[in-house]
Amino acid sequence: MNAFRSNTPDRTFEKLNTNGNFTRLAVSPGIINKHYTPAQFQKIAEVVGDSGAIKYSASYSILLSVPTINVNEIINELQEAGLYIAKQGPIVAIKACDFCDGDKMEAAEITEHLYEALHEETVPSRLRLNINGCASACYNAVYDDIGLVYQKDSFDVYLGAVPMGANAKAGTLFAKRVSVQKIESFLQQIIRHYQKHARPNEPFHKFYRRTNSAEFWQALKPSLISAFGVVSF
Repeated sequence: MNAFRSNTPDRTFEKLNTNGNFTRLAVSPGIINKHYTPAQFQKIAEVVGDSGAIKYSASYSILLSVPTINVNEIINELQEAGLYIAKQGPIVAIKACDFCDGDKMEAAEITEHLYEALHEETVPSRLRLNINGCASACYNAVYDDIGLVYQKDSFDVYLGAVPMGANAKAGTLFAKRVSVQKIESFLQQIIRHYQKHARPNEPFHKFYRRTNSAEFWQALKPSLISAFGVVSF
């Protein structure tokens, strides 16, 4: 019965801010690593204390509600414990699978490179780029704004998923077998189109659905065939 003992939380982020000033932090062991250590959990409990709150998230992270007055000190403590804190706001946010707990690491190096090149770039609305390290795509890359599925030194690229709601659906296969050497430039062009042509605060899936027949997408495809070695669309 513990699964249904308390269905209404009494320490939500909104409730805490009714009588205080709290900041929410999205914490994880890293982009690929999904395993916390006992010491990291102890540090999380310590910094949250009795005044804050801890919430499980569906985005591969744990959400911490901590007093805003201490947030910089808390961030430093969490980072010293080896934890990664995701930035918030309208940026390119990169997620990845666990690469079969490290057994299939072929795409790990390019994932790190893409993170360094693209993460936190400002866009009209938060854009989720999800990288999965094999064709199983068990971390649901095809259900994020841009999904990359690694296959033999290349990526299949999916665009425009609707991640939730009554009309939820997977993204569309936009490009197949984009080489590892060309994937960064390929993604940068997609992001530039979004930055240039999207409406203010327009989510990527709405932007892509509205513009997928626009000339700039059509002009991108032929250039990809010659410049990126794309097999098909």
